Amino acid sequence: MLNIIVISVGKLKEKHFRQAVEEYSKRINKYCKLRCIEVADEKAPET
Repeated sequence: MLNIIVISVGKLKEKHFRQAVEEYSKRINKYCKLRCIEVADEKAPET
C-alpha cells in the first residue's frame, strides 16, 4: 500500500480549509495511507 506523508508549516486556521482536508483524507484513505504532520511556524531571521 502506498504511504503519503504531507508536512505543512503552520496550522490551517480557516474552517473551510480544515473541512476540505478532512474530506479529501477520508476519500484517499481507501487507496493509500495518508499522514499529515503540522510543524510550528517560525519567523525567518533578518540579515
